[in-house]
Amino acid sequence: MFNRLNRSLTAAVLSGVTASLVLAAPAGAQDSPVVVYGEPDQNIRTERVSYADLNLASTSGEKKLNGRVDRAVERVCLFDIGQRGSEVIQYKRCAGGAWDHARPQIAQAVERARQLAQTGTTSIAATAITISVPAN
Repeated sequence: MFNRLNRSLTAAVLSGVTASLVLAAPAGAQDSPVVVYGEPDQNIRTERVSYADLNLASTSGEKKLNGRVDRAVERVCLFDIGQRGSEVIQYKRCAGGAWDHARPQIAQAVERARQLAQTGTTSIAATAITISVPAN
């Protein structure tokens, strides 16, 4: 089984597939998650937005996270204050798509924080917001 898994992981890395997986074992099976990294796909610009330091159960924490995501979207979509015409349209299209993928992640992070605040427990895993767009 190890050889089959090793061959699968090698094939994924060699094929250029972006991999950033956190594999969790059943409770009590291990103390920490196993993280597997692959070579980054050069055709995708990606940013991870951490919110570990924010209280997302509060309005101010949620606003700060949205600001961080907004700046990450600007970076991956290559925002430039001097953009004109078709560049603005291209940026808005890119940013709209990036936000469409970020919103559900933000909603899940906020829901996780609210569950923790209300009950002290949650079934939603902690993670970072990932903003990814195809490179042009």
